[in-house]
This record gives sequence, structure tokens and C-alpha cells, in this order.
Amino acid sequence: MSVDAPVPTLRPEERAGLLALLASAARPLADVVADFLARFPRERRLRVGGTLCFLLEDKKMLHATGRLIAFAILHQSYSSQPVNPYVPLLLNAACDESSDKSEQAFVQLLLTSASGDNNNEVLQKSAVDYVNGPVAASQALLPREQLEKQFCRSIVQPQPQVSSFRSATVRCAIPDPDIPQSCANSSEISAPGSKQKSTSDDRDSALVALLQEKSWGRLGPQWIRPNPPRLHILDGELQWLNPDNNHELLWDYSMCAETSRGAAIRDLIARALKGPLVPAQQEVRCSILVFLLYQFREK
Repeated sequence: MSVDAPVPTLRPEERAGLLALLASAARPLADVVADFLARFPRERRLRVGGTLCFLLEDKKMLHATGRLIAFAILHQSYSSQPVNPYVPLLLNAACDESSDKSEQAFVQLLLTSASGDNNNEVLQKSAVDYVNGPVAASQALLPREQLEKQFCRSIVQPQPQVSSFRSATVRCAIPDPDIPQSCANSSEISAPGSKQKSTSDDRDSALVALLQEKSWGRLGPQWIRPNPPRLHILDGELQWLNPDNNHELLWDYSMCAETSRGAAIRDLIARALKGPLVPAQQEVRCSILVFLLYQFREK
């Protein structure tokens, strides 16, 4: 499953647990990761990882501390596995010059640290320590080529080709241009009841509502596929026919018509079946038969 692939929505208890972990800015990252591994079984971690990738696409969706927690979860969720599907995303974040230096430094620490339980030193600090501490100022950032050569040779797999239709998709989450980038990336912990706390509550409410939508991710254009033309019918080939069944009703205008006109001939026929007719009756019968034959020819 690709990291960029659409992921089904999470269960309500999973969404609440994930947002609670992302808000644990003052807890050591090792405790947050351990809590994540305990809450989410292995078969559900790829779904949760897809949600984190969606939240990390826009730098305004999460606080700076929440982004560091998300990167730590993505890195540690597959630390015991030979392949981590989120390494390309971590590499891009580590070399993204538009991000804060604290974020780049932290992700590079994750990538360059040993896997498994040997990187506890990096995870012993909290997300607030990395954002407000001197780690980012003292650490030298490595170029992407060195990171790929040092870290990704044995782990990163070739990324699958992305469909050309993905370039025409529109993200469901559109950033508000009226919100400055510095306000979106602010990681300061405000006092209860302050204005910044209200802004944080609005952000969390928006995230909860966004993750509840079934169409989160990307909206793609409709793929219009016209019906293919019919093949030419060869000589001697059976042709499929769809006959029209628009039958019209035919009305019998002789129904309920006057039947007394044929009473005389019917009486003569009945008499002729019982015995010979007298000459006068034979003449009447011949006249009636000639008249009926003439009427039939006229019709």
C-alpha cells in the first residue's frame, strides 16, 4: 500500500486517541510512541499512518509540536520492520527548506539515529524541548545526497509510479490565506483562557470535523469513458437485433354491429340443409349471394 494512497476513515475512538497523542507536547516522545504502539494494533497502523501523512501535507494543520510527534510515530511504527514505507516522506521533511530548522533537525536525528531501542536518547525529550531547545541551533543539517547514501541504501524501496490523474486532483483541506504562517507554526503553550488557547481549540475542532469526512484526502476529476463503437458486421455473421415492441391495438369495428341483414340468408341456408328449396326461395338466395359478393369486392 502506497503512502499516497487513499486511506479509509478511522474509527471514532481511533481519531480521538490519535489527536490526544498529537497534543502530548510536553510528554517524552518515547512515552508517546509507546502509547501509540499499545493503542493501535499492527493491522491498523497503516491506516493511522495514512491519516498522519494527510495531516502533515499542510504545515498549518498541526502545531509544530504535533508535527514532530507525527514524524516520530511514523518513524517508530515500523522501526522493527526491515522496510519502513514512510522513509520517503521523512526524507522530504528532513530536506524541506521551507520548514522550521527545528523540524528539519529533529527528522534528521530520527533518520541518522540507530533503529530499534538504541535511539531512545532522541526520544527521551519532548516535542517542546526540540522546538524551544538549543538542539536545532547547534545541529548541522546534512544534505539530501548524504542522507540517502547513509541511511536509505538498505531501506528505501523504489517509489511506485503515481497516476497522472493525481496531478489533477484537488486537496480537500485548503489553507486559509488570511492565517499567517508564523501563527500556524507557533508552538508556544499558552495559559488557559487566553486568546491563543481559543485559536488552538478552533484548530482541533476543525481537525476532528475534517477527519470525520469520508472524502478526506483528494478530490479527483470524473473519468469520462464513452461507450466504444460497435464492430462492423461481416457477411454471414449473425446480427443482434433489438426489435421494437411498440404494437398498436387494432379495433374490430364489426363488434356490436347490426346482424339482422344476414338473417334472411341464414334462414335460407338452414332450410337448404334440411331439404330442397322452392324456386322462389332459390331466386332470393342467388340475389343475396350476388349482393354479398359485390359488397366484398368493394371492400
